[in-house]
Amino acid sequence: MHDYVEFLEQKLANARNDRKTVRTELQIEIATATLLRTKAYHSISVDMIAEQAKLAHGTFYRYFAGKREVVAKTLTDYFEFVRDARPPVPREASDLEAIEIGNRHYIYCFRQNVGLMRCHFHLKDEDEMIAQVGRLADRGMSERMIRRLRRSVQIDDDDLPELRLRTYCLISMVDELLLKIYGRTNPPLVEFADDPDMVASTVSRLWYAALYADAPSAGTSRVNAAEL
Repeated sequence: MHDYVEFLEQKLANARNDRKTVRTELQIEIATATLLRTKAYHSISVDMIAEQAKLAHGTFYRYFAGKREVVAKTLTDYFEFVRDARPPVPREASDLEAIEIGNRHYIYCFRQNVGLMRCHFHLKDEDEMIAQVGRLADRGMSERMIRRLRRSVQIDDDDLPELRLRTYCLISMVDELLLKIYGRTNPPLVEFADDPDMVASTVSRLWYAALYADAPSAGTSRVNAAEL
């Protein structure tokens, strides 16, 4: 499952026996994520969120201080959903295959939840709470990339800062590309919107080359950079 609203709706359906507070908070988050599918952050209001959730206006404020707080929580939970829903990497997978599995999942999630991602990128430069959500997600991704690389190659501590910078460059590159393909429908790139598998494959080869091309041999799990 890649659609975050569908995931939350299923979570709400499974929460019939949970406390009402749990179900109400889920309703508010579903309403927020649903509105952000088609509307910009600044064009939605607490009234619209409450109406979408079929709740009284005052009920909203028992759970969140305002629109900013519920959007920050929705984005935080969305990034956790992306991480937790990532398919497992088979033990026999090569490093390139492992990268592509992760990138394909991320791209499908981005494509299905482009409203949330657009909201995140539009707000991160003007709202510290939203920016922190993205920073934590990027840091977690960078750490996972480095852990995976260390399973295949030996990395000196002195090389870690430059390697960490590479991971942030790759994360930023992918996000900006996907925002242009799915979030801004950039004319030169929109033609690739219906082929997320090709996008994932292309991005993953670039990703692999940037991380592994000048690394010591990683054994049979390492693809020759000349093949890329």
